[in-house]
Amino acid sequence: MKSFLSSLKKDYLITISLILITILSVFLNIYKKDISPPGFNADEASFAYNAYSILKTGRDEYGTFMPLRLKSFGDYKMPLYSYLSVPFIALFGLNETGARALNTFLACLFPLAVFALSYELFKNKYIGILSSLFTSTALGLHILGRHAHESYLATLLIIISSLFFIRYLKTYSYTTLAYFLISLLLSLFAYQSSRIYAFAFFILLVIHIVVTKKGKIGILFLILTISLFSISDIIYTPTRVSNLLFFNSAGFQMKIKEIRESGGSSIIYNKATVGIRTVLNETLKYYSPQFLIINGDENTRFGYPEMSLISPLVYLFFFIGMYYIFKEKERWRYFLILFFITAPFSASLSWAGVSLSRSLFILVPLCIVSSYGVYFFLSGIPQLSLNRITLSKRKVMVISGILLISIEIFFLISSWTFYLFHYPTRSVTIRSWQTGYKQLAHYIKLNYSQYDTIYITKNYGMPYIFMLFYLQYPPDQYQKIAKLSIPDKYGFGYVEQYDKFVFSFPDIPKGNSMYVGFPGEDYSNRIEKYNTSQKKVIREGIDDIFWITDSRK
Repeated sequence: MKSFLSSLKKDYLITISLILITILSVFLNIYKKDISPPGFNADEASFAYNAYSILKTGRDEYGTFMPLRLKSFGDYKMPLYSYLSVPFIALFGLNETGARALNTFLACLFPLAVFALSYELFKNKYIGILSSLFTSTALGLHILGRHAHESYLATLLIIISSLFFIRYLKTYSYTTLAYFLISLLLSLFAYQSSRIYAFAFFILLVIHIVVTKKGKIGILFLILTISLFSISDIIYTPTRVSNLLFFNSAGFQMKIKEIRESGGSSIIYNKATVGIRTVLNETLKYYSPQFLIINGDENTRFGYPEMSLISPLVYLFFFIGMYYIFKEKERWRYFLILFFITAPFSASLSWAGVSLSRSLFILVPLCIVSSYGVYFFLSGIPQLSLNRITLSKRKVMVISGILLISIEIFFLISSWTFYLFHYPTRSVTIRSWQTGYKQLAHYIKLNYSQYDTIYITKNYGMPYIFMLFYLQYPPDQYQKIAKLSIPDKYGFGYVEQYDKFVFSFPDIPKGNSMYVGFPGEDYSNRIEKYNTSQKKVIREGIDDIFWITDSRK
């Protein structure tokens, strides 16, 4: 680490480059953030309101003192994002800016962390700069970094953990080991997917000990750290993680049953064999150009065709980089391969489809290896002779570099332009982002005193958390009445009512009440029973999001 810092002091060009890349990373995080993403979703509201509740009372929304998990919607979210958001909520208030400020701050750290990791791997500042640049401009990372998503935080912590892990294997320093274990433990409390990387670190450390007979104390402390984290699983027994595993889904069970009923042998078609084949098939999707370049996440909240997670150029040079890494027999080549292979597992083990959020870290080793490929490709370019004109190697490198930069800028502009200007206007995007609640909360706030009861559909996101968030409902009051239903088959519970709010509809109008429905549901078919002359429509673009009526006399 000291050699890394001293190299920055000596090389002003590298330092200036890192500063500029950091500025670019922050710019891409904040530019037109009020437009894209087009909304503020329930998970963001949950993290922010729990941070607000902890700030005000030291307890989460359900009154649990400094919890190791956030009960939230019954999914028991990892709490670190909320805890680290507390100072930002204190500074900016309980609003969208405060909720997302943590990831904006992390956008400052991302280029530095990637540079440090790349430099630790290869001891090459130029590869480090390229790695930092590629990750800082990758739309895939910013799709999650531009809103309050915990996978962005977890990815940064895994980068830092990897940095100290490699450093520890070089030095066997207890201080470095402590930094590694602390950053790993934090990552485990940041996002569920970090469990996969903890397992990968364990495997790597075991292999290292077997080969070198060194670092045995590290494995003991790593086991202790993972065990310490596992206590929270025992305490909270969350169901959401197990519900996401594909082999627990009804569809997986039915698939095996159908195959057997049509004559399939139980020896060939069973949970183990079908499960392994399913995991392999799903994992391969994450290395494909269809995922990385063309379609991205299947959930339109995190992906859309024409929004490339990385550029085609970066994807191409990943394969070139792999060739050179093995050709040069880089010491840490197997470390990179293992993490590249491991990264999709958290997503491929889930039934929830191709997921960017659960596989986000895959973009980091991909960009690092691609940077290695670009560097050695340019370094290996010979001088060029055209007729009687001979171009020196340096000139050919400069021309090739300019050409690659031009191509990369073209691909980046294409993806970013679509994301910033076209993606937020799509109807399917607007609905997936659960838009409209900000306007609804404003309307309710203005008319709150006029009604005895406010009925809101629960078929569109989690309305209770949006009302808590946008109305800045006092946490100490809500904690006394907070009640969540038992989890459904997806692991989610629901708040049925609190204060004046009821998140369902009566069959007939009741007293002095407001009714907030979602076009197309049963409510819209029964709307004539209500006072339609008072109907108000909340729209996003050309789409109706909420219909509001009342039963006042």
